[in-house]
Amino acid sequence: MNTTTTASFDETLQEALRVSQANDGPAAIRLFQQALAINPQSATTFCLLAAEYIAMGQVAESEAAYANALVLAPDFHLARFQMGLLQFTSARVAVALLAWQPLLALPDNNALKLFAMGFAHMARDDFNVALGYFERGVTCNVDIPPLNTDIERVIAEIKALQAKTDSVASSSAETSPAITLAEEESKEDDANVHFLLNNYQQQGPLH
Repeated sequence: MNTTTTASFDETLQEALRVSQANDGPAAIRLFQQALAINPQSATTFCLLAAEYIAMGQVAESEAAYANALVLAPDFHLARFQMGLLQFTSARVAVALLAWQPLLALPDNNALKLFAMGFAHMARDDFNVALGYFERGVTCNVDIPPLNTDIERVIAEIKALQAKTDSVASSSAETSPAITLAEEESKEDDANVHFLLNNYQQQGPLH
């Protein structure tokens, strides 16, 4: 881009961000699209557009924008995590795990890797293991503070569900045979995962 084009792109992007912060989603989307028309190679702008789409409840458009960001910048790890999280919260767990696969090559103290591992274990009902990954991720994450707030919400949800499950199991153990209790616990785990997925969708996207 020449100097004039760069200035126009920067001005449009800044206006899009200002409008987004004012909660005018449709206008922000138009401005992000205008910015991309000026500079279609901006992976960051695609990521911002994706976040705006999901705030408007436009899941397919958001996923496409994240995908475009990753085509331009395959190592844009935050965009990859966000796209996988969008897929996970849309109950497409297998697709999310595939999207997150490259994050597993990151260092063991990388927060995005730890968070992805947490969701992977949560999907397998390994709630205690998931909590360990989420808590380690929060400790390691110093670059994206808002993400910690969201993951702490996930931690609280899991602990609340565990407490409920323990209470039901304790009550059932007093009146039911062991095999029946095991069957009920399996049903409860499935219900927990579906509840969490639905809860994420209703509360909107994580950061």
